[in-house]
Amino acid sequence: MRFLILALSVSAEPFTTKELLDSVDRSFPLIEAALQERQIADGVALTAQGEFDLKLKAEAESQQFGFYRNETFKGLFEQNTAAWGTTVWGGYRIGRGTYGPYDEKALTLRGGEMSGGFRTPLTRNRAIDARRTDLQSTRLGQEGADFFVQKERLKIYKTAVKQYWDWVAAGRQLQVARNLLLIAEQRNSQIEEQVKLGQLAPVELTDNQRAILQRRSAVVNAERALQNATIELSLFWRDGAGNPLQVEPEQLPGEFPSPAPLPVETERDDLALAMHQRPEIRSLLIKRQQQTLETRLAANQLQPQVDFFFNYSRDLGEGRLSRRGNEIEAGFLIEQPLQRRKALGKQQQANAKLSIIEADLRFARDRVLLDVQDAASAVRAAHDAVGFIRDEVKAAIQLEDAERTRFDLGDSTQFFVNLRELATAEAAFREIKALADYQKARNDYQAATARLLTVR
Repeated sequence: MRFLILALSVSAEPFTTKELLDSVDRSFPLIEAALQERQIADGVALTAQGEFDLKLKAEAESQQFGFYRNETFKGLFEQNTAAWGTTVWGGYRIGRGTYGPYDEKALTLRGGEMSGGFRTPLTRNRAIDARRTDLQSTRLGQEGADFFVQKERLKIYKTAVKQYWDWVAAGRQLQVARNLLLIAEQRNSQIEEQVKLGQLAPVELTDNQRAILQRRSAVVNAERALQNATIELSLFWRDGAGNPLQVEPEQLPGEFPSPAPLPVETERDDLALAMHQRPEIRSLLIKRQQQTLETRLAANQLQPQVDFFFNYSRDLGEGRLSRRGNEIEAGFLIEQPLQRRKALGKQQQANAKLSIIEADLRFARDRVLLDVQDAASAVRAAHDAVGFIRDEVKAAIQLEDAERTRFDLGDSTQFFVNLRELATAEAAFREIKALADYQKARNDYQAATARLLTVR
């Protein structure tokens, strides 16, 4: 019965977790959906950049009825900049005809008027304003979208690899069930001959035939378990068009990788890595940066608004003397709500939201710490379990061999031999499960430390 725990023989290249995860990256629908979050973030960032688009403003008027008849055209280019919140502009205006005294400024020389100027804040909105806040926040949002994708990818990777090892375990358990059936079928002809010769009682043949039927049923169940595991695995294994594929049984790996202990030093290093690389922590760090911008903006709104403006204009061509020469305007615009309740309310909200994010970040770090510790504990327990169960398999094989020797000597019955074979098979099943549990525990550990994002 020793061959029950030997490596499977395969006729094709084994299917690997690297192939599986490459397929997930390439064609898994939820990954494709997560990637759209980056497209959304890019669109939001583009919208924020639109606040700095060059604007063209134009206006044309004609007054042809009444005592005063005139035509006026105005064109203006305006540009918001990120330099201290300054807005610059330049334009052209022409006004012809007759204007009332109240509209004299609309009249220009024959060539029209060229003008330009700027407005820059001196207090509120100088260091930061809503436009620049949105621009910086949406750029951070693009980075945060990448971390969202990583978080989804990590979750899907973890599930896909777990399903992979369930598939491997189902394949090896089927091999054990088939080998167990093969032993009973090969022995049946020998028992028939011995019964004919009177060396064994007919009941021994009947008991072996019962064992064959029982083991055939076990093979059917094991085949169904492998089919189910293969179908579940096809959710993650897809072709280039995204259609699920089923892995062939011949692609099962020959054996499980050898379990390895997890040193305390490795766990400590991996914990430090997890604190820096877990997507949920990095996402919260991005949110904290975004909310910090909002708190700065709210504090900015408490300042008085003092803007400096400068305008320059010059008429071109012939016309009234009063319209010739350069015109320069400069001054200050001042605005300050006396109660500032709106700004104070915004600041209170912003500070409270920042405190919430800080609390979420502390909890997330605690959660990562516990995740890594629990996953490391599971790896060590699974590693120890494999060692104990392998010792059990060795003991079961020895007892089976001894029982078979006693049977050959006439000191036992087929019933007890069958029990020993089943005990060995059960131990082999548990060994397979333990090996799969170890690999799944390793997978959970790699997910907890975020190494699964880079390790195949």
